[in-house]
Amino acid sequence: MTAQGGDLLAWLDRAISERERWATVAAVSPMGVPEGGAWQQRRDEHRGGYRIFRPDPEATPESVAFVFGESAAMHITLNDPDSVLRRCAADRKLLELHGDRCHSCPAKSATGYLDEWTQFDYGDVCPVVELLADSYGWTEGER
Repeated sequence: MTAQGGDLLAWLDRAISERERWATVAAVSPMGVPEGGAWQQRRDEHRGGYRIFRPDPEATPESVAFVFGESAAMHITLNDPDSVLRRCAADRKLLELHGDRCHSCPAKSATGYLDEWTQFDYGDVCPVVELLADSYGWTEGER
């Protein structure tokens, strides 16, 4: 594997692992019991904001979070631990298909046009891996 490809795959593995770790921590109730399912939000008219709950708000006496903006509340509930862990699992499957292996996939040519298929060898970094890295915060400075 080339240095760039190896560095990128190692960096992605660490980035995905970090998200998995925090999602796993967030999925545990204050009582130390693992909880799953989509988080919910409720408008708190008294406080003028939104309370974010684990799947069964009656079983957990505390909110996960309180935010004033509806958009922040929606963002938090759409990125609950289960959703994050599913995304991480899907990203690992994409890396299994596209990382450090010979394969073909669509790629843009040097002129910017989409080629039908480009062959990637061991150590080559295909666009799928680069796009995944972008979604986790890989920057031009790290390339």
